[in-house]
Amino acid sequence: MQKLSDRKIQKSATISFDIVGCKLNKYELEVMRTQAERLGLVPVTGAKSDVVVINTCSVTNEASKDSRRMIHRYRRQNDSAYIVVTGCYSQTDLEEVKSQGADMILSNFEKEKFFDFIREDIENLDLKDNISSTLLNTVEFQSRPFLKIQDGCNAFCSYCIIPRARGRSRSISRTEVLDQVSRLSQTYPELVLSGVNLGQYEDTEGYGFLHMLKDMVRIPSLKKIRISSIEPVDVTDELLDFVLGEPKICRHLHIPLQGAEDNLLKQMRRKYTIEEYTKKLLRVKAYDPDFCLGADVMVGFPTEDESVFEKSLANLRLMPLDYMHVFTFSAREKTVAENLDSLNTPKQRKDRNRMVTELSQARKKSFLESQLGKILPAVVERSGTLSYQKALTDNYIPVILNKTEEDVSLQLVRVLITEVGSDKVFGELVRDH
Repeated sequence: MQKLSDRKIQKSATISFDIVGCKLNKYELEVMRTQAERLGLVPVTGAKSDVVVINTCSVTNEASKDSRRMIHRYRRQNDSAYIVVTGCYSQTDLEEVKSQGADMILSNFEKEKFFDFIREDIENLDLKDNISSTLLNTVEFQSRPFLKIQDGCNAFCSYCIIPRARGRSRSISRTEVLDQVSRLSQTYPELVLSGVNLGQYEDTEGYGFLHMLKDMVRIPSLKKIRISSIEPVDVTDELLDFVLGEPKICRHLHIPLQGAEDNLLKQMRRKYTIEEYTKKLLRVKAYDPDFCLGADVMVGFPTEDESVFEKSLANLRLMPLDYMHVFTFSAREKTVAENLDSLNTPKQRKDRNRMVTELSQARKKSFLESQLGKILPAVVERSGTLSYQKALTDNYIPVILNKTEEDVSLQLVRVLITEVGSDKVFGELVRDH
C-alpha cells in the first residue's frame, strides 16, 4: 500500500466504485463495496462522491490508457475526492499512477485488505471493528454472485502481462470456498466461479479444480454453478465427462483460444494444437448441440502474416464456436512478444478484427435462432423499477421477459424463447401445472 496524501475521510462519507477490465475486477469491487458499507461509508454512483475506488486493468495498452484516463477524469471532476487506485495498471505502471493524483494505491495483492487500509483514514472511527481479509467475504450481489476462488497465473504466455500484474497462481482453501457456496446458494440460484486461471486451482496436492466441482455439486442447496472461463489445457476428458453429465453445471464454457493457427500458438507459448482444441469443442457439441461454447481470439500477433491469418480464419470457420471475444494484439512491456518484429500493419489488424468479429456475430445469431421455440432453464435477475425482467439461460442467453405480478427475481425458472431480434432475445415464463 502506498499513501500519497494526508487527505482524510469523514465518517458516513459517500463512496463510488468504477472499473476497467474483467469480471474478476467487478467481483473484487463488490467485495470492497461491502467492506466500505461495514465501515459506515455510503455507496453511491457518479463522480461527485467523497471517496472513489478505481479497479484498473493493463492486459492491453488500450486498457492501460482507459485506466489512466479514468483516474484523470475523476480527479479533474472532483479535486477534493479521496481516490483509491488498485488493479493491474497500478501494479505494472506504478509511477504513472502516482502522477495521476491518487491518494492511495493498492497492489493486486492488497485488495483483500482494503478494509484495513481505508479505515485508518476515516476520522473518528471505532477501530475495534474487524473483518476477515479473505476475498470471499459476505457480499450482497445484484443477481449472480461471482466467487473468486483463484488468482494469479503460472502460464507465462509470450504476450501476457498477467503473471507480472497478478503474481503466481494461488487458491482459496476448499473449506472456505465450500462454506461460501453453501451460504450463497441459500439465496442465489446460480453461482459463477471466477479466477485468473481457474484450471490452476489447487487447495492441496491432488485436490484441484475437478475435485472442487465434485464437492460443490454435492451441496443440497446448490442449484446451478457456472464456470466463467477455463484454459484449453485444463479441459481434460475427465473434466468434460463430469461437466456434460452434471445437471447442476451450466451448459456453457468459455475456452480461450487466442491464436487460431498452430505456429501462432507455439509463438504465443500456448500448450495445445488447433486439432486438440477443436476436438474438445466437437465432443461437447456431439453430446449437446445446445451447449454454448465461446472463446477469446487474438488477431494481429506480430508473426501473423497474411497467409497465417488466412489459415487462422479457415480454422475458426471449422470450429463449432457460438461466439468469440475478439482482441487485437497489444505489445506489453517486459513480455517476449514485445520484442518481435511485426509482420502486419495497423490497417491489417483492424481489418482482421472486423472479419473475425463478423464471423462471431454470424455464429451468435445462428446459435440464438437455433434456440427459438425451446424451453430453457434460466435465472431471473433483480428488476428494480424496470417494466420488464431479464433472465440468463443456463446456456448463456440473455432473455427479456414481461414482468409478472409474481416476483420471480433470483429464481430458477423455465423460459420459452419466443423471438430473436437483431440484438435482443425475448421469452416468456413457462408455468408448471
